[in-house]
Amino acid sequence: MNTGQRPAPQTVGVLALQGDFREHCEMLGRMGHHAYEIRRPDQLRDLDALIIPGGESTTIARLIEGNGFLEPLRDFCASGRPTWGTCAGAILMAKHVDNLDRPGIETMDIRVRRNAFGRQVNSFEADLDIKGVEGAPFHAVFIRAPLIEETLPPAGAIATLEDGTIVAARQDNLLATSFHPEITGDSRLHAYFLTIGRGPGKKTLRVENGDGLPRELDPFLDGNGRLAQWPVKQSLQRAFIEHLAGAFEPGRSYTEPEVNDLLAAHHTFRDPALLRRLLYDWGYLERQSDGRAYWRPGSDTASKSGVPPGELQR
Repeated sequence: MNTGQRPAPQTVGVLALQGDFREHCEMLGRMGHHAYEIRRPDQLRDLDALIIPGGESTTIARLIEGNGFLEPLRDFCASGRPTWGTCAGAILMAKHVDNLDRPGIETMDIRVRRNAFGRQVNSFEADLDIKGVEGAPFHAVFIRAPLIEETLPPAGAIATLEDGTIVAARQDNLLATSFHPEITGDSRLHAYFLTIGRGPGKKTLRVENGDGLPRELDPFLDGNGRLAQWPVKQSLQRAFIEHLAGAFEPGRSYTEPEVNDLLAAHHTFRDPALLRRLLYDWGYLERQSDGRAYWRPGSDTASKSGVPPGELQR
């Protein structure tokens, strides 16, 4: 089931030291991307994105260290390019892990417990609602899966099991999942992953007008710089949503009416609900489950409990 939206082809590497790297490459190839098995640190240089696949986490950690990958992988994560750890890859990307006998990549502010769901005979499947992935629930396969015990700001959960167990997290351009999306045939999560950062080969929109918006949005703006028509191209939609996010003050909590008032100052087509939803779905804003409070993620005053920054400041 290839239901993901097909973007422009990108150059994606899959770390191929051990594990199920071929399945990721096959998925990316079916999506129309250029996928490469990465076995040397110098191969990281020209990639748009990187996947660290599932496998045996201690073995991959030893091979990363022994093949001189540790610092190049940390630099790649810090470059802003999309980087995704699946299963063992999630373990390696976590800053806090139990029983790993040597350092991992340690770039995500998450706490992970290895083999938390038991041995391979305890593998299971579940349908997940994943923040940022539209459509039907995503069918996830868990094989000797780790458990994401905790996310620490600026990381945040984007998918949980019914009991609240975190099985997917995002931190800016970094993504971690406990399950194996490459073996399901559903490409939506791979498509989402490729939108969460910028690589050296990606086309960027030119910022040239006085409002700090891409010039490509000019035909959609009124005389006061407000968006009068919603563009069809997702790149322009994202550019506008990113621009909107900058209007929200870090560390401040907003009520829904306050959010609507702020959005009204930036558009005239009278659909604040659409803009609120995309700000949340695409990770630019967090909100309480009842929608009473919104805030920008990553604030030092925010907490993983879902308490908005404004509440913490009072």
